[in-house]
This record gives sequence, structure tokens and C-alpha cells, in this order.
Amino acid sequence: MSTTTIIERCTGLFEDLDFTAAREWKAAEPGRKVIGFMPVYVPEEIIHAAGMLPLGIVGGGDQLEVIHGDAYYQSYICRIPRSTIELGVSKRLDFVDGMLFPSICDVIRNLSGMWKMLYPKVYVRYFDVPQNYVDDVGGEYYRRELEELRDGLAKLGGREITDEAINASITIYNERRSLVREIYAFRSERPWKAPATEVYLLMRAGLVLPVEEHIEMMHDYLAAAEAEDRPIRDSCRVVVSGSFCEQPPLNLIKSIEMSGCYVVDDDYMLVNRWLLDDVDPTGDPLKNLADAFLHHSADTAAKYCAKREDVGRFLLDSVRKSKAEGVIFAAPSFCDPALLERPMLADRMSEHDIPHISFKYAENSGQMQPIREQAGTFADSIKLWS
Repeated sequence: MSTTTIIERCTGLFEDLDFTAAREWKAAEPGRKVIGFMPVYVPEEIIHAAGMLPLGIVGGGDQLEVIHGDAYYQSYICRIPRSTIELGVSKRLDFVDGMLFPSICDVIRNLSGMWKMLYPKVYVRYFDVPQNYVDDVGGEYYRRELEELRDGLAKLGGREITDEAINASITIYNERRSLVREIYAFRSERPWKAPATEVYLLMRAGLVLPVEEHIEMMHDYLAAAEAEDRPIRDSCRVVVSGSFCEQPPLNLIKSIEMSGCYVVDDDYMLVNRWLLDDVDPTGDPLKNLADAFLHHSADTAAKYCAKREDVGRFLLDSVRKSKAEGVIFAAPSFCDPALLERPMLADRMSEHDIPHISFKYAENSGQMQPIREQAGTFADSIKLWS
């Protein structure tokens, strides 16, 4: 199978705002249920162990005209809650049996309450995470959150969710995590063979497909990308940071590449890479998932950082590991977590003489030429002066 065939499938899934693949999965067997979740991180293993389909909801992108959603939120917040409301009000999510709203920011917390009022018959949960990383404190708190989620999904599905089932799901998701790491490592090593747009679409497909199908798709893509004969261009290597929640338009990612940049790492689909290592698939699965979150998860503005001196270390390690020559800070307009953290990250990059630029976007941004020019100038300056 060629990369063209795989990416055409991923593009179709990306553009389908009616979530046809998820609807067909649900209709294939009586009693199946779909659990939507907002981006960043939720323990999909528990949803999978319940026999349900985790469905990632990342707003409406630049294809959806927001009409009703603007009536629910003020104009000085990011666009993703308004377009998510639009998806709901326009009945594009009428087949979803539950919605999880992970701890990202106050806006998403508010959206969870809004969803409860709009859809009282849907299982809705604001999924909180610890801010204390001591095992006996934050670990125990988070384990109870996982227990409540398991109990809620068991009640919704009408069947017990056993430890054995969760451990089996952890094993499957470990395979996906391993493949995601492999794809990002391959892209970092040979970015001309795995363009950022292709990797992004491949990761987006994982939000709407059963995990087993996504694993097979990633295997196929790695083999196809390895076999591709693509030219090496004189592009500079950059890391993109700040796009972990509301996603950029696809044309923005293309514009950065067309400007002369190889994106060798990013946080676009951090939801697929949140846990950095495999989770132990034996013993108490909830404790193991809690341990993984506390001690083996990505650092991001959406996750509490107890020590100020640790802010930026994850990004710095990413730059070094990927051998990047610069950082592009790209965050959604009005994204409080990303924009509040950006000055601290920029300072850390400056301390280590790492070139960086920044801009903001919305998921429906239409004018890409200024961004392309800014990124192109940045790439040229790296080539000329670094």
C-alpha cells in the first residue's frame, strides 16, 4: 500500500465532520457505544476495555461555519468550544453516548457544564487530573478519578469493566504508543520521507478509528514511507510548540513546510503521545495508569508544573533529541495555557541560544501568506546566521 492511498484515507476521515466511520462502527453491532473526548489526554484504555469506541473531538476546523456556537460563548476565548457546540447543535454528535472533558483549562471546564445542560441524557464527565505528583497524594487522588470513570462507564454499558479487560487494553495501547514513537522518530530522522502534513493526518485518523485499525494503518504507513523515494530539500529543522488543544488548519502546517522548514517534532496530536513510555499491563491497572501519568507523561502548558525551573525542560529536550535548529511557537488565539507559558519557554530557548519565533492562529484561519512569509524568513535567517 502506498503513502498516497493511506493519506487519502486519512484525509477523508479528517474532512468528515459527520464522523461516518464512528457511526458505522456503532451500527455494526447492537449495544455498541461511543464516548467522545476533548483533546489532550484521557485514559482511552478504560473506554476500550468497556467495549466502547473512544472518539476524539477537536472542534470543527476551518470547514465548519459556526452560527449557533457563537451564542454560547464570548468572543475573547479560543474557537474550539464554539465549534464543538456547533457540532453538537447541528446533530453531528447525536450518536455519541458520552463526552469526557479533560482538565485543559477553565473554558473546557465550562464546556463540560454546558454539555450537561444541553444533553442531560448523555453521560458527561469533567475528567480532572492531579496537581500533586506524590504517589500517596496525587497518585491516590488520580486513582479514585479512574475508579469513578470506570464505574460510570460500567453503568452506562451495563457490564463490569474488569482489571483483566483494562490490562488487555493497556497492552493494545502500548503497541499504539510504540508505533507513534516510531513514526515520530522516523520523521525526525528523515523528515523528507514523512512530511509533517502526512504524519499529522495519520495521527488525526487515530482519533476516530478503533485502535486496532489505527495500529494497522501506522504499520502500513511506516513501510510505505520507508519505500518512498522523495527528494531531500535544503530545509531547516524546527520544533512546533503550543498547538496541543485547538488544532491548526491543515494549510497552516503545509505553509510551514512550504516555507522551507522540516517539522521534526510538534505537539499537534499530543493526545496520542501523552504517556511517554509503555504502561505496565500486569497487576492493578488503575494504579499503573496513575503511575504513568505522574511519572511518565509529557510536560505541557495544560499540565501543572510544580517547579518553575522545570518549565521548558521538556521542549528543550525535544529540540536536542530531534536536532532541531529552531522553535516555532504556534498557539491558538486566546489559549490561556499556551500563551501564558510561551514567555517562559521563549526565555528558556534564549538561554540556550535556540532561535525562535511566534504567532497565533484560529482553527479557521484563512490567510496563510503572512505565516508562510514569517516562517520562511525565520528559516532563511537560520541558514544564513546560525
